[in-house]
This record gives sequence, C-alpha cells and structure tokens, in this order.
Amino acid sequence: GEVRYGGKMWSLPWWVWILGAGALVLFRRWATKRRVALEEKRARDAAAAESQRLQKNPKEFTKDELLQYNGTNPYKPLLLALKGRVIDVTSGCDFYGPGGPYGVFAGKDASKAFAMMSLKEEDAHNDLTGVDEDHLKVLDDWYQKLTAKYPTVGMIRQ
Repeated sequence: GEVRYGGKMWSLPWWVWILGAGALVLFRRWATKRRVALEEKRARDAAAAESQRLQKNPKEFTKDELLQYNGTNPYKPLLLALKGRVIDVTSGCDFYGPGGPYGVFAGKDASKAFAMMSLKEEDAHNDLTGVDEDHLKVLDDWYQKLTAKYPTVGMIRQ
C-alpha cells in the first residue's frame, strides 16, 4: 500500500500494515482490561468504605434494606445476619457471594438455615418456630464462629 506524507508517496510492505493492525488490537484489549480493572477497584473501595462506616456506626436494618447487600451490587459490602446480628462477610465472598456454596444466605437473616444445616432458599429466614434444642445449639455454634470471624455492622429491626 502507498501512503502520502508531506506530499511524498511512501510505499509500505503488507506486513507493516498487519503489524500496525495487530498493535492496535492489542492496545485496545489492554485499555479495556485496564478500564475494567479500575472499575472493579472502585467497586471494592466503595464497598470497603461502606463496610468501615457500618463497623464504626452499626445500623439497624430492615429485611428489605439487608437484601440490598446480597452481593449483586459490587459497590456494597456482602452482609448476612444470624439471630438478628448483621455481619459483613465480604472477605468470604467466594462462599457467601452469588454463585458461592452459601450464597443463599447473603442479604438475609438465615438463622433457620444455619440451625438446620440447610442450603434451601426457603429455609433462609429467621423464624425458628418448631426448631428443636439440638438444632438451636447448632445455630449457637455457627453464631459464635461467624461473629468471631466477621465484623458486626448492625442488627435487624424487629
């Protein structure tokens, strides 16, 4: 191909055009990955900042408010509740986040599910009516483990 530059005709071999096109494709891929990485960092930073605010000033959550922290919004921390106590499980997002083995608990008071050792969506609530003493002890064990591991950020409004 020929290129005009400064009134002169320049002849470039075909491989230079291919090399230039390849460089452009690589640059665009790099720029896209960088933009996505920056956006993910902004989301992580925003979630961490909100988590810090909640740890300093614990909040009383309604069930609907807690549901907003189920891991589907990357700008919010990942929360769940046990026995009315809301904890930030963002650091365990591989377990409690969307698609994780315990993702059904996120954004809810999942006391019954923990007591019954259940991963069923219909058990992810706080109504312990009819739960026997042995299962309540299981819930207490989970409560002790999780509240020791993850920071408390609030309570569920009753």
